Amino acid sequence: MTIKKNNNTQGLKIQSKPISTKLSQSGTKSLNHGLLSLYHASAELQLTKPLPALLKAILRGLKSGTGITKAAIFLYEESTDMLTGTASVGFAEKRIQDLKINLQSEEVNDLLRLHNLNGMEKENTPIQNYWAQTFQSELGLKSVQILPLELRDHLLGLLVFEKSESFLPLHEILIIFSRQTSLTIENARLFAKVEEMAVRDTLTGLYNRRYFQQILDYELNRAKRYQQPLSIIFIDLDHFKEVNDKFGHSMGDIFLKQISQKLSGMFRTTDLVARYAGDEFVAILPATLQEGAMILAHRIQETLGDYQIMVRGTTLQVSVSIGVDTYEGNEGIGGITFIDRADKAMYEAKAHGRNCVRNYQEVEETLIKQG
Repeated sequence: MTIKKNNNTQGLKIQSKPISTKLSQSGTKSLNHGLLSLYHASAELQLTKPLPALLKAILRGLKSGTGITKAAIFLYEESTDMLTGTASVGFAEKRIQDLKINLQSEEVNDLLRLHNLNGMEKENTPIQNYWAQTFQSELGLKSVQILPLELRDHLLGLLVFEKSESFLPLHEILIIFSRQTSLTIENARLFAKVEEMAVRDTLTGLYNRRYFQQILDYELNRAKRYQQPLSIIFIDLDHFKEVNDKFGHSMGDIFLKQISQKLSGMFRTTDLVARYAGDEFVAILPATLQEGAMILAHRIQETLGDYQIMVRGTTLQVSVSIGVDTYEGNEGIGGITFIDRADKAMYEAKAHGRNCVRNYQEVEETLIKQG
C-alpha cells in the first residue's frame, strides 16, 4: 500500500523536543538500562543476516531499553525516492512492509532538519505535524514520534513509534539508537554490495563464470542424486569482434550490456544465466529435458535475431550461435565435461553458418556416422 499524504495537519502534535541532559538518579538508571539493552541488541548483529532481521534486533533492543511497544523502521532509497516499511515491533509485519511513501527532495531535506543531535530544543514545525498525521492515520498510533535516520547528511530511513503517556524515552538513548541503526544500514548495504560483486559480472550484471561453475556443480550433483534431467545452453554472439574493431571497445561494452539485459528476461526464475567469457553466455536449466532446452534455445536465437541495436547512427543486427547439452540423470559426467560438450555443440553451430542451434547429441551422432 502506498501512503497518500494529506497536508491537513491542524490539531496534531508530534513530540520532537529532546529531554534535558541533566539526569536524576532514576534517569541515570534508566539510561544505563537502555544502553545495556542496545548493547545486547548490537551483539546479535551479523552482516550475513538480511537487513530486515538486523533492524528487527535493534528494535527489540530499543523496546527493552525504553519501553516503546510499537515502532517501525522505514528505509529510504534514493534511486526510487521511496520510504518502504522494513522492520517493526508491535505491528503485523505485512502491514508495515506494505506501506510505501514517495518523497520529494524538499521533504527529504525537511526530514533531515528534524534530526537533532545537539540536545537543543526546537519548536514544532508544520512538517512535524504533517508527518504525524501521515503515520497516525495509517498506523493507528495515538501519539506519534519520528526519528530520522541519517549518516553524513544523507537520509537512510525513518523510525516511527508510539510514545506512551507514562514513559518518555531519554534523548541520549534515541541518539545512540539512531547512530547504531544508521551505521547498521550502511554497513549491511556495503556488505551486500561486496557480496554481489563477488558473484556478478561488473559489466553486464549477470552472474560471473566462477559463480556459474559453483552452481553447475551443485545442480549436477542434485540431478545425479534425484535422477533428474539438467540442461545447459551455451550462447556466443556472432561477429562481435567486428563491432569492437569498427566502433571501439566502449561501444562493444554497450552492445554487451544491451544483449545481457535482453537475455536475462528470457529465463525462468529457477534458471541461472551468466557471462562466461567475452561475448559468451551460459545458462543452467534445472529439471529441463533436451526438448525443452532446444525450444528455449531456438526462441533465444529468433528473439535476438530480430533485435537491432543503434550504434553511432548505424543499425547492428544481432545473431547468435547456440549449443545445448542435457544430462539425462544417469550419466557419469562432471561439470567440466558438461560445459565442454555444450561448447562443442556451439562451435558446430558456428561451423554450420552461425545464427543457428545445435545440441551435443546431434553432434555426437554425426561424428559416429562419419567415423
